[in-house]
Amino acid sequence: MNEEIMPLLKARLGISTDVRDKLLKALIDGIISECKNTHGIELDEWPEHIMFVLDWATWKYQHPEDGTTPRSIQYRLKNMIIQKECRNDESDLG
Repeated sequence: MNEEIMPLLKARLGISTDVRDKLLKALIDGIISECKNTHGIELDEWPEHIMFVLDWATWKYQHPEDGTTPRSIQYRLKNMIIQKECRNDESDLG
């Protein structure tokens, strides 16, 4: 997933060199890890998952001192949690 998100993130931020790659990779890895370990969401290479990580990483890069995640990202995260729970419930029923 990193291989797809990194060039998109760099393009969105207007970064054309590799100087910030370690920081950007850490942001992407941190978001993917938080989704998995904190919220139980396994992110795939689906377009909506890629855009979610891209949007969140962009925001984190541009607001390093701000701890409040934007409502649009919170809303999308909650929707993914609900979808995950619905899939789990469906598999338990069938």
